[in-house]
Amino acid sequence: MSDKTDKFGIFFLLIAIFLPGGGELYAAEDDKEEPLVNLTESPIDVDVSGAPEALADNVKAYLPSLRQLTCDSTEERVQRFIESSDEKLIEGAEAMGYFAAKFQMTSARKDNCWQLNIAVAPGLPVRIREQNIRLEGDGKVLEAFVKLMADPPYGKGDIFVNSGYEDFKTKLGRTANRLGFFDAEFIKRQVLVNIDNRTADIELLFKTGKRYQFGEVKVEQDVLDPRFIERYIRVEKGQTYDSDVLLAQRRVLESSGYYKDIQVSTRFNAAENQQVPVEITTLRRDRYTYSATVGYATDTNIRIETGMEAHWVNRRGHKMEGKLLLSEKDPAVGAVYTVPLWDPEHEYASFAVDWSMSDNDDIKGEKLEFELNYNRLNDSGWKQTAFVTFLDEKTQVDGEAEVRSQLTLLGARVSKTERDDALFPTEGWRVRAEVQGAHDSILSDLTLLQASLDGKYLYTFEHEGKAIVRGEFGTSMVDEFNSLPKSLRFFTGGQNSVRGHGFETIGEKDTDGNVVGGKHKLVLSTEYEYPITEKISAAAFVDAGSSFDEWNDFGFSTGYGLGARYKSPLGPIRLDLAVPDDDPGDIHFYFSLGPDL
Repeated sequence: MSDKTDKFGIFFLLIAIFLPGGGELYAAEDDKEEPLVNLTESPIDVDVSGAPEALADNVKAYLPSLRQLTCDSTEERVQRFIESSDEKLIEGAEAMGYFAAKFQMTSARKDNCWQLNIAVAPGLPVRIREQNIRLEGDGKVLEAFVKLMADPPYGKGDIFVNSGYEDFKTKLGRTANRLGFFDAEFIKRQVLVNIDNRTADIELLFKTGKRYQFGEVKVEQDVLDPRFIERYIRVEKGQTYDSDVLLAQRRVLESSGYYKDIQVSTRFNAAENQQVPVEITTLRRDRYTYSATVGYATDTNIRIETGMEAHWVNRRGHKMEGKLLLSEKDPAVGAVYTVPLWDPEHEYASFAVDWSMSDNDDIKGEKLEFELNYNRLNDSGWKQTAFVTFLDEKTQVDGEAEVRSQLTLLGARVSKTERDDALFPTEGWRVRAEVQGAHDSILSDLTLLQASLDGKYLYTFEHEGKAIVRGEFGTSMVDEFNSLPKSLRFFTGGQNSVRGHGFETIGEKDTDGNVVGGKHKLVLSTEYEYPITEKISAAAFVDAGSSFDEWNDFGFSTGYGLGARYKSPLGPIRLDLAVPDDDPGDIHFYFSLGPDL
């Protein structure tokens, strides 16, 4: 048993420990030893009584390592541990502001193992009386330092918890290093503790010195011509040092898609005239990547989509990608050629060509499409696109003559996706909006104005159940609907629309009963997934939607069903069974692979 009382007695004490770096005084040890024990690693139970929770936790943390004790340790061994703990108990209490704490530590056997009981008489804590924190040098006017100085570690009367003082000093040092004040130092740092009055006075003087700059920037890469790699370089010689600029430089090169590894480093030891050289080294990725997805639905049969992307096709960093969709109902092939522009992180131009067919048994279309677009990514992550599209399409309703349409469409679209994981997001959303139009006086057969909006929201609850909400909206202004190409008509029904209904089977009908699409579209979907195991989830969903010509005359068609989800290495695999609300015996099966967002 150890009965440790106040080691300072009842006399007045001015605690002053001199520290390296400038004649300062400090009551607690400046380089405090880190907590030594993780109690979960030992079978020995420690019970602390008589102390506030924060003090009790810190006392436990400062104990010598309990790994040296076992349930079979002798009583003498346990007693030696208790005696060796005296100084650590005091250190743990002082770090929390209790400089007059008393401890009594005993041992007992419990459940065939040792238990250590620490009775604490904490006494009154030491509280902050004054704090004089000053900042000198070129950095004192910078926003980062101004904000830091506006939030001192303590308020008057706060308990002197040593970590607040240490954390504030660390923030000063880290801010100086981040902003390039490499000669910064503490001219004065002291804490004066009066045990009798239970007060503490803090004095800090931090001098930032002069701010360093970036020096020569050396780039090692073998993908782009030197003229074009300069468009990706954000670090410039003579620019004031800021580590955030280095992080931004790394992100710019990562987002380029040319490299699989980027290192941005500074050579501080080679600094001259307060300029720090910067080295950027890269390792290029594979030039080509390939992808493939497989899907199946009762009404469209198997779908196989393959893709190829050339991450660069020349020393200017141009890119190209192609796709091939094999499907009974809507086969397609296309390619996109992309040219990074003056600010390649945020803007590029693309030329796309696409051929596709679509046949829902009532109406079929075959189109050839060329699109030239300009794309810009703003600071908020929204992708903004302006485009001009030339469309040449043949449309044929069952039993009627083929109609050929040629349109030159001008338009704009915006889109954004936010998610916490690329393959298996637990929270996020996606939005896409588009407006396009054509006029019969500008290389077009008809006049058209069309707008569309679709979005998806995903949220995972605390019990790990996941809700997915999806919506689609579209509207058109056109005089001659019968002249409108199939690809510009709205249809609903199918795997990615209203499950339980056939592919493009929901829409306006002609006099022969053929579904010919509509001027407007509205789709709503709600889905809930609940995990059964770590990799398997069950799902239930309800979809509703319609394609129609008049807003005062539309009726929703509804489908509902059940499904299963499996977390594969390639992304979630979905299996769904769905039926329409008017025919529960008409079962539709769907299979798909890919992320939810």
